[in-house]
Parts: sequence; C-alpha cells; structure tokens
Amino acid sequence: MAKILVVTDGTYGYRVGKTINSFGKKNKFIGIYKINKPNDLIVDEIEFPEELLEKIKDADILLLYTQHPDNTYYLCYEAKKLNKNKELRKFDAICPEEMCLLDENDVEDLINKYPKLKEFLDEFGTPKVKIYIKDNKVENVEVLRSSICGSTLFMAKLMRGMEVNDIEEFAKKSAMLIQRYPCVAGKIKLFRKDCKKQKALNIQKEAILKGLTFI
Repeated sequence: MAKILVVTDGTYGYRVGKTINSFGKKNKFIGIYKINKPNDLIVDEIEFPEELLEKIKDADILLLYTQHPDNTYYLCYEAKKLNKNKELRKFDAICPEEMCLLDENDVEDLINKYPKLKEFLDEFGTPKVKIYIKDNKVENVEVLRSSICGSTLFMAKLMRGMEVNDIEEFAKKSAMLIQRYPCVAGKIKLFRKDCKKQKALNIQKEAILKGLTFI
C-alpha cells in the first residue's frame, strides 16, 4: 500500500485526503502539512520542521502543491536524502500540467520500475469511468480511476439517472458537473487555446465518451 503525504504552501491540496480516504484501497493518506511560502524569489536554503521531516521518512509518495520553486526543490532533496531504502529515494519529480493529466503515458516506463507509483496510478490520475446506459438513461456509474481532487467521484454521483439522447451533448453536460465541485484548475488563459479549467473539463468528457457501455 502506497503511503501518500501532501505538502502545500498555499490553498491547494486539501481535498486529497478526503478523496484517498473515500476511494483508495491501494493507497493510504498519511497527512497534509502546510509550510510557509518564502517572500523572496530565490532562497539559498530552506529549513523544514522536524515533524515534516519525520512524515517524509514515512511516505512513499509526496504530492507537492508548492508554488514557490525553492520549496519544491528542497522538499525533493530532503525526500531523496531521508528515504535511502525506499522508492522515494530513487524518484525524479514528475510534473504534470494538471494532476488529472497524470497517467501511464505521462510517467512512461517509470510505472513498471516503481510499484508504489503503479499503486497510485491504479486509483488516481487521469479519470477512467464506466457509464452503464439502459433505455437511454444512466443506470450506474463505476469510477475506475478518479482525479485526485475528487471531481470524478462528484461527477459520477450526479450522473446517475441522467437522460442520454445525444451522446456528445450528454458527455458535455456531464463533464460540466465538475464546474459545480468546483474544479480548482485555473481560469487564466495566456498563450494557450484553453484555460486549465476548460482542459480539466475536456479530460472528464473524454473519460465519459470512452466509458459508455450500453446494456
């Protein structure tokens, strides 16, 4: 079982525990730790509380919702140093644009090299669902893999009983349910076709279209 520790220096990451505790069977949430975000752009050295370092020793996977780059760098450095006999000692950081984009394609051959990473991706990352349709209605939704923020689980509950007359429209309407969660992806759109929130919506929509099963 992979033990997951979340470290944040801002407002993100607080839903992870609820998602893992409600859905995880191969993963265990061991806590979230808030650290300060430095005011300076560049920091020569950062010292972390002993309590956090002890937690890092116990973790198999660190999910870093750190906005300051030096926080991220020094946390990875400490993790490698403190976990000499664990997989976390060997890991290079994996940096998906969004957590719901993290899947087997993103990590490539690392999934076969690191069993704890495989356990994580068996349950969390890019969403996978099975939507069972009977008489043009959603009879049941099975979540095979959830986005770590919990949006997929939220969407699945609200989809049950929905009418399915037009497949494309149904998928679009279902994916838009995550906007009510609300999805925490950013809305800023600079030098890109879609903002991150729109991209997250499209990821859920693709999962719906792939998961349609008529019974």
